[in-house]
Amino acid sequence: MALGFWMNNKNCYGCKTCSIACKSEKQLGSGVLLRRVTEIKQDDPRALSFLSMSCNHCEEPACVAMCPVQAYTKLDNGIVQQNHDLCIGCKTCIEACPYHAPCYDEAESKTYKCDMCVDRQERGELPACVAACPGMNIAVGEMDELQGAHEADIVSDDAVETKPNFVITVDPNLTAEPDDTAVEQRAAEQATPKKKA
Repeated sequence: MALGFWMNNKNCYGCKTCSIACKSEKQLGSGVLLRRVTEIKQDDPRALSFLSMSCNHCEEPACVAMCPVQAYTKLDNGIVQQNHDLCIGCKTCIEACPYHAPCYDEAESKTYKCDMCVDRQERGELPACVAACPGMNIAVGEMDELQGAHEADIVSDDAVETKPNFVITVDPNLTAEPDDTAVEQRAAEQATPKKKA
């Protein structure tokens, strides 16, 4: 079984409710976002859209393989979970992840990562991001079910060795894959030093 996220790039309007709900649920510090909403702009003015992405709970997660203190575990249901108490803040997971999904907390000197709200799912609840989205543009489930239930324009990413688990319904006005755009922007953000307030 492989759990993954479906994201509707076609209808997302960039409200970032999913990102804020995640931050509130996990009680994350300033600047720490486990789900980021990327604005995608292209030459065609009609091609303005948004994509919400977090950890892709890969089949072959680089964070699990590369973490020097074994702080990451892949559960039987496919969720990649972090033991935050073991984290030493070395940022190896951030560098290893092709999607730059883990997020470093400067104040705590540790890294955080989406765990698909495993505790909420164990209680029969949806992940915070899924439950909060006002447009119902995010869903979680087994990959086969997500592909069957939603318009699956992009399924995983064959070019990435980690074999991420996501399904994306793409805005037809886009000329480049939205997941690639989101990854490039996330990498750029992490390469830019943050200004101190």
